[in-house]
Amino acid sequence: MATLNLPDVQLSYQQLGQGVPVTLIHGLGTNMAFWYLGPGRLMMQQAQLLIYDLRGHGASSMPPSGYTLDRMVADLAALHDALGITQTHLVGHSYGARVALAYAAQYPERVKSLTVADTQIRSLQPPMTLAEWPYWSRWKADLLAAGAQGLPDDDELIDFRLLADLSQHMGGGRGAKGGAAPKRRINMNSRRMGERGQKRWETLLAETTAKAELQDEGALDEQTLSAIQVPTLLMYGKLSHCVPTSDILLDLMPNSRRVLIPEAGHFFPVVKPRLFARSFAGFLAVTGETADGTGPGGQRVRLRRRPLQRARRRAGDAL
Repeated sequence: MATLNLPDVQLSYQQLGQGVPVTLIHGLGTNMAFWYLGPGRLMMQQAQLLIYDLRGHGASSMPPSGYTLDRMVADLAALHDALGITQTHLVGHSYGARVALAYAAQYPERVKSLTVADTQIRSLQPPMTLAEWPYWSRWKADLLAAGAQGLPDDDELIDFRLLADLSQHMGGGRGAKGGAAPKRRINMNSRRMGERGQKRWETLLAETTAKAELQDEGALDEQTLSAIQVPTLLMYGKLSHCVPTSDILLDLMPNSRRVLIPEAGHFFPVVKPRLFARSFAGFLAVTGETADGTGPGGQRVRLRRRPLQRARRRAGDAL
């Protein structure tokens, strides 16, 4: 693990694997380990991954302020500059996907492709309560079967704080048939996100300006999002509360396509890592990008909105 010292923060990061450059951005309340033992270990078989801890998370330092979306984008740009990364395939989950979208809007020349994994944007989708989410009863039953305690009330709004708290219980959001607990579960505690991660998250909200600043989404209005031209994959859990955001992004972003991960909720990258990695590899195959980020004849690739299943099958042998 390495560290980049910036004027107001120390960012912890790792580079793994060989191949095309890919940057992975985790969500709130987690850290780079979200990727490392999930889809990252599969993706680095054919890509050079850059994973890092957002400021205030994991092994990165926790400055008293600086948690707006613009500052998160500036952190990532500084990290890319320090490592000599001029172009990358950018992948973000949840809040990390919002960082990725804002980065692609500010630095389109640096982004070869964009993968938006299960994020909700308030300008596109109003907040909903747990009771309004059709699959909450399935997820709640699954959490209780896993021994989770202190679950939120059904009338609580699904916001970044609630999702970060739930991430400490498990990475799923997938109810098993008949209400029974699934036989195989990937628990977030195995990704250094358990008690230690929960305490750090609580400290971040209590002792810094993050609680207010992390709600900043001003850089993600409809005009800004519709101007993003890079090939974009919208990858969402079919059971996720965020799916309505993907409906609107698909219409807004002219060079986007979507895949819905079956029987999966918000944390599907760690529940179904192989399917995540295959979907990402299939997306890159569909874009047809060369090493310099262009398609045949040197032209920027335009995506046709057709299913990804065939491309995922072609990429499956490698992942």
